[in-house]
This record gives sequence, C-alpha cells and structure tokens, in this order.
Amino acid sequence: MTLPHDAMLFERRDPNTPNGLNTGYYPGGVYHYSKTFIAPIDWEARWVAVQFEGVYTRSEVFLNGKRIGGRPSGYAEFLVELDGLVIGGENLLEVVAHNDRPGSRWYSGSGIYRPVHLLVGGPLRIAADGLRVTTTRIDDDTATVAVDTTVVNDSDTGITVLLKAAVEPAQGGPSAGGESTVHLAAGATHVHTQHVTVPHALLWSMQTPDLYRCTVQVSCDGGELDLARTEFGIRTLTADAWHGLRINGESIKLRGACIHHDNGPIGAHTLEAAEDRRIRILKEAGYNAIRSAHNPVSRATLQACDRHGMLVMDELTDVWWRVKQPYDYGLDFEAWWERDLAAMVAKDFNHPSVIFYSIGNEIAETATTRGIRLNRVIADRTRELDPTRLITNGINGFLNLIASSDDARIAAKAEHARQNGGDPAKNLIAVLNFTMSALEKVLPTLVRLPQVDQRTRAAYAALDVAGYNYMAGRYRRDAKQYPERLIVGTETNPPDTPRVWHEIESLPQVLGEFSWTGWDYIGEAGIAAIEYDAPRRLFKPYPALLAGEPVIDITGFPQPLAHLNQIAWGLRSDPYIAVEELQHSNRKRASNAWRSNIVVHSWSWEGQQGKTAVVEVYADAPTVELLLNGRLIGSAAIGVKQAHKARFEVPYEPGELIAVARTRDGVEIGRDVLRSADPGVLRLLVEPERETITADGADLLYLRIALTDAGGIVRPLADRPVSVEVDGDAALLGFGSAQPVTEEAFATTVHTTYHGRALAVLRAGRRHGSVTVTVRADECAPVTVTVPVCADPIETDSASTRSRPAAVGT
Repeated sequence: MTLPHDAMLFERRDPNTPNGLNTGYYPGGVYHYSKTFIAPIDWEARWVAVQFEGVYTRSEVFLNGKRIGGRPSGYAEFLVELDGLVIGGENLLEVVAHNDRPGSRWYSGSGIYRPVHLLVGGPLRIAADGLRVTTTRIDDDTATVAVDTTVVNDSDTGITVLLKAAVEPAQGGPSAGGESTVHLAAGATHVHTQHVTVPHALLWSMQTPDLYRCTVQVSCDGGELDLARTEFGIRTLTADAWHGLRINGESIKLRGACIHHDNGPIGAHTLEAAEDRRIRILKEAGYNAIRSAHNPVSRATLQACDRHGMLVMDELTDVWWRVKQPYDYGLDFEAWWERDLAAMVAKDFNHPSVIFYSIGNEIAETATTRGIRLNRVIADRTRELDPTRLITNGINGFLNLIASSDDARIAAKAEHARQNGGDPAKNLIAVLNFTMSALEKVLPTLVRLPQVDQRTRAAYAALDVAGYNYMAGRYRRDAKQYPERLIVGTETNPPDTPRVWHEIESLPQVLGEFSWTGWDYIGEAGIAAIEYDAPRRLFKPYPALLAGEPVIDITGFPQPLAHLNQIAWGLRSDPYIAVEELQHSNRKRASNAWRSNIVVHSWSWEGQQGKTAVVEVYADAPTVELLLNGRLIGSAAIGVKQAHKARFEVPYEPGELIAVARTRDGVEIGRDVLRSADPGVLRLLVEPERETITADGADLLYLRIALTDAGGIVRPLADRPVSVEVDGDAALLGFGSAQPVTEEAFATTVHTTYHGRALAVLRAGRRHGSVTVTVRADECAPVTVTVPVCADPIETDSASTRSRPAAVGT
C-alpha cells in the first residue's frame, strides 16, 4: 500500500462496535505495517531516523524485531532513531498501531494516516526541525528576522563550521543573508542565532499571504556538511482589549471554523491536495481562521493555511487526566503532555498562519484546584517554547458548573467502568451535550450565572485569551466586568453566528468566534442531523454516519447557512433563498442546537404541488420581497435585528421564485432567482475540479457528481445509487455524499446521492498517462471523463482549480 493510509476507512461498519456513534460505527482494530528495505553499508556510521507525522494510535515501532519507539498520541509527531541499529543490507521496519478499544469521541481513522519521512545525516548536522525563523522587527518596508539553527555534533572531536543563512521570497527574488563561524565541542548541541535584514519586505497577511524561504548551509573547509530549508512569513501579531487582534497593525475579527481532521469521503488520509482544497473552500466561504478540533493539525493543513492566508488555532488535546472515552489520551496525558506540546510547537513554529495555541478543549479539571494549577503550568511552558503566539483554552462554563471537583472519586469511577466494560465519562458527556441541545433557548441565560464565572475565572487568569465554549451569552457582561480580559468564542453553535456577530463586532475584547463546525465530519453520528416525527435525541443510532453539521457539507459543498454567514459578515450583497425540504413539510421536526432545520437552495420539488413550502430569505437590507411566477408573495423587514433572515410560507408550484432586497426608499440592492428543473429530463453532470493531476502517488482528483435537468438545474428529489468505474493511472480512494444517516460507507464504487449530489475522489498513481472515469445511474445516460495524469506538475500549486468543461449525459 501507499502511505499515508487510513485503515479504518476500509472497514465494514458495525452497529455493535464498542466505538458506536463516536466513530460513525467504524470498529477500529490493531494494524501491522511492515517494510523491508536495503540500507547502504555506510548508514551504519551515519545518523538515521524515521519521522512519523502521526500514527493512530498507541503506536510501536520495531527494527529487525527490536522495539525502538512509538507514541501513545495518535496526533503527535515523533522521531525514531535507527542509527546504531540499522545494518548494511536488508532491514525490516515495522509499525503496530493499537486502535481496538474505544478511545475517541469522533472518527479517528487508524494506522499510518499521515506522511512518514526518512532522515539520513552525518555526525555533524542540523537537527530535525532545527531551523526556526522569527520576525523581530518591521520598520517601514524593512524587516529583521532571527534565524535560529540547532546544530548537532555527534562526533568525538570538536569542529569549527561556517553557517550561511539566506532569505528570499518563496516565489523568487533578491535574497538577503549572512554567515557566522561556530565552534562545536564534541558531543555538543548548539543553537546559533543569525539576524538577517530583509529590505522591501513582503508582509504575510490574510489578503496577501506572501511567504519567504530560509536556507541554512553548514560547511567546513569549503565542503557542505548539511543543508536545511524552511518557509516562513514576515508578520507581527498583537492583541489587547482596546484594539482587539491585530496582524501587522491591522485589527481583524476572527470568522473561525472548528474542523476535525478527517477529509470526508477519503477518511483520515492526510494528503496535501485534500487539505489545500478544504482550506481553499473555507476561505471562499468567508472564513478567515480555523481551530483544529481537538488535536494538533497536520503539516499539510498548515502549509495550505500559509498559502491561502487562513489563520490557525492549533489545539493540543481534548482531554487531560479525566478520560472522555474509556481508553483515550487521558490515560497517557500526564506522562506525555510536555513532549507532545513540544512536538506541536516545533511543527508550528515557522508557520505564519498559526496565531493561537489552545492547551485543551472542555477540560472540566479547570474548575479544580489541581487543574487550575496545571492550566498555568502548561500555559507557561507553552510560552517558554514559543513566546510569539497567543495561548488559550476552550473552556465550557456549563461543563465546569456541573462537573465534580472530586478527582479521587472521578478516577475510581473511571477505573470501575473500565473494569466492567463501561464508559467512565458517559454520564457527564451525555448530560452536557443533551442539556446544551435541549436547553438551546435558555443556555445563554444559564451561562450568565455567577457560578459559571466563579468556576472559570481562575483558569482564565493564566491565559492570554479566554476561550469561551458556548458562552456567547457572557460576552457583553464579562467585557464590562473584566475590561482587560481578551475573549474568543472557541466553540459556538453555527445557527448563532448571524445573531451574535454584530455583538462580536461591537466589543473589541471579543476577538471573534469559531463555529462548531465549519465543515461536516464523520462520527459523533447525527449530533446535528434533523429527525422527523421522532423525540429529541442527541446522537442517532446506526446507521448514522456523519455529524450532519449545517455550514459546509462533508463533500465540500456550501450549504445555505454558509451564505447567511457571508451576509452577516458583510461579504455578500445579494440576497439568498433557502427552502425547507418540501417532501417533509407536514412532519414534525426535532431541531437541535447545532442545526435548526434542513434547507436547500432549490425550487425543484416535483410531485409536491400544493404543499406549503417554507421559504427563508437571507439579506442585509431593510426589506426583502418574495415573488413566485411574477406574483408578490409578501415582503418583510430584514437586517441585524432579524438576524438577516425572513420567513415566508407559500403553496408550491413550479416556476420561478425571486427574492429582491431593497433599501428603505425601495431601491433594489440585489436579487436571487431559483427556477424549477424540468421533471421530464434527468441527466448526470460530472465535473472534475482539476484539468490534470500529478503522478506522485498522493495527488487527488475530485469529481463533483449531480443529477440535473438539461439546463444543469439540480433535482434534489431524484436521488438514486450512482456507480463509478475507474480505468487508468489513478484509483478510487473515496466516494460518498452528505447524507448523515446511511448504511453506505465511502470505500465503495456505488453510493446514493443526497439532495442530488455526490463526490468521487481519485488518488493518482506513479505512472503518467491518463485516467478515465465512467459514471452511471438508472434512467441516465452514462458519462465518461478523461483527465491527464502528468509526470511533472504543470503549475506550482498542485491543488490548482482551473475550470474544466463539465461532462454530461442525458
């Protein structure tokens, strides 16, 4: 197989798995990877290591039968040294990942799901991740950067070396630099700092994400001993209660999205093309920041954020010592947190996109004396490792209010549950999430209780920025009570953004928010899925698969709430029409805190004539009108007070539905138009997102599939199974839809559309040529598309999305 590889994606979903709804009913297991390789004889005298970006989970690494390393965390990077053990000739490297017991609250993936790197160096070398660059000063258009290089001398003699540092724009241009002579004693490790002045500096920002490349060469007597390169950005970061968050002196508000690490239909496969696509789509939807929930994000994601100008809050963990699943990271946290924190910081340090470190998520221990003390210890240690970023902790005030402060009782209860096959945190987590969902209308009032302040303020005092999970109801009160406290909404309900955004804008202490979530994900099955004619349930039983979050679906398709957010953020001037699923118009809907309803940007509801359609119109305007087939249905006030939403009811009839936004004087600001599809025509529309892919074993081709009429209007009620057949120099990696409750998985060649849409993802092989994809569905002519697989990238950005004519079949 080709790494990275998510073994869980290819498993059969099991309604009886102990993982249950948390992983979308994927069972997990124990995975054994082995690789035989031939080592040159001179490796026996060199430094050799393997660097793992992530193995899920509790990994063990063996060389020639001897255990040489591993990592309990499935998200922490770690390095295993082979020198002194590798032999010239044939060697066997093995990795075992233990993910056979419940250890995650979401879909984790399994195995070596992130990239692996082989490192070979001499006794005198630059350490792995041993090159760090910091912006120290910006004067007008001139910047000064500090280049810190960690040089290792494993030899038994001292040596004097020359360090040459060069800094140049990543896209090419004049370079700046300097050189220094450094003496290293035998067996010493030395960090040497060089200051480089960069004239006419291009500053990294969200609007202009300009990057630089730093190269450091170590040489002795004219011979090169080692060379290291890294990309970085020149920018400043400040935050205070009067100006809020500032990048290069410019105040910004965080329009943030929490994201899990899975990539939808391809599971947890961490591939650059997938990460780039997700960040690009989030940016196009109006987000300017992501929060990695709830684990260190991948290198590929950080690189994409650097390229696209997306800010990052990187998060250490979801648990401290109190477990939330019987065998989660809480069992290892106290022994490993410091090493895992150091690994996260080392990974993040040179990325200008990273502006926050979050040291935890919904950690009930922060309401205890011991937890308050550890909160400060972790925050201080993070500052020691990297004094240039802001530190927060995503604290849920309601959780702190209801959680026990008796650690001994909690630990005894957890151990008893493990011994008896139970879930040690089931009751607390169930109470928290169900209460938050059931009491969605009164939760803003509950979190204002003085007891919530009492059980959070000590932890907040140790942080640079107070992280508020589901506590938007405290923003204004706490901004007044603690005028110097900086606040960020580390987790907020997606439907709340249009309602609370104007308050966030009015309070400089509130830096912004991160909605849960900006992108749908596998696991926590059904938490945001809508049920009809059923009692309120937090999660859904099998065959629930996805969380069902309402902003961008798991295929990357923006849902109506994404457009409502753009209107609330002031990024969209035209109105937007969304229609509740008409086939369910007479049924009782059980809503929840994460999704208020299911709406579709469509007026194509064949067979539903005469039923009452609930139409929502989103706009930033004094009034909006709704017209059907030229008739005025009604008008309504719309704006900040109405959270930019107006609601109409109208008997459905096919035709043209128009929303017109107007000023107070009646002048049209913009309009949105929906037309009904022709019910007599059904065709497949297949749209490759790329013109070419690269034969590197990791590039991806995304194919958007839709059921439409002859004019390309999607028919949301025409859902049916669609098959995909691949021939050529790529393979089908994942195929799925945004349906949150389905018995179908992603590692199949047949999948049913949802609201008329599906997505197929192909992974390139290593031979250039072409790949041909044939898509079929009942009552539709088959569609075939052919895409070149190139030996060399055509463009610098391998995730380019140049347009390509769609292939259709009527």
